[in-house]
Amino acid sequence: MSAGGKIAWAALLIIFIGVSIFGWRLSTVYRGFVASTDSGEPTYSETVREDFGRQIAQNLKDKAVKIAIVSRAGQAREKLPEGILFTHSAFWVANDTGGYDVWNLYHGEENRLISSLVVDSPADFLRLTQEPDVGILIPTLAAQDRIVTYLKSPKYGAVHQVNYSLISNPLDPRFQNCNEFMLDTLAALFWETETTSEIKARLKTDLTPAVIKTSWARRTIGPKVDERLIMDDQDEIIITATRATLSGFLDSQSALAEDYILPLAIKTKPRG
Repeated sequence: MSAGGKIAWAALLIIFIGVSIFGWRLSTVYRGFVASTDSGEPTYSETVREDFGRQIAQNLKDKAVKIAIVSRAGQAREKLPEGILFTHSAFWVANDTGGYDVWNLYHGEENRLISSLVVDSPADFLRLTQEPDVGILIPTLAAQDRIVTYLKSPKYGAVHQVNYSLISNPLDPRFQNCNEFMLDTLAALFWETETTSEIKARLKTDLTPAVIKTSWARRTIGPKVDERLIMDDQDEIIITATRATLSGFLDSQSALAEDYILPLAIKTKPRG
């Protein structure tokens, strides 16, 4: 092989390695962005997660909360996109035992492009948290009663879109993630409709979604390294629903009482 040929092959090899490393890093970033799953290696031990869960539950019980929206960070905060503090959100609903059940949307593991609605425990919800804090949204008392009634009715799940995308566009009906499902559920409740087309049409005029800043390379390579990163519902500007989106929506309906971050006291060191 000529010297020129060797140089060309070496250049191709360097490009391949560079793209592979970039793809791996990009996959790592996006994998934790929404993290709508309860499967994976936990950051904290079960004992610590159970203690975290009790701290959150006690905070809610002290306020006599019937239902709250709680968000966790499924990725280390420094790796999250600008302006994003939390990734996965769920409804925490007071139960008859004095604790809270957690109502989630999770994607599957065998097929990660399909999601389901799952009720689990606070410790399960916190399985993949990477940060020792949570974001809490507490609706007004009147809104709490309406939300609990809706969740426990046959209407719950009517706006669930099983096709999952990590950063689904909340103004488009084709895909959904956990935050968009909660947004659609709240919209269905407050606007008294389960018709997705009506909800999306109104959100287009009433909602300011989060903008995800990303480069052309990330946008192009991302879907190739993680099938959950779907761009079919996105335009030139990538938008999604976040905890802040849910807070803004509740506020627009005069239904938000409190919005705060709760630090969690760690009594033992996290794994690793």
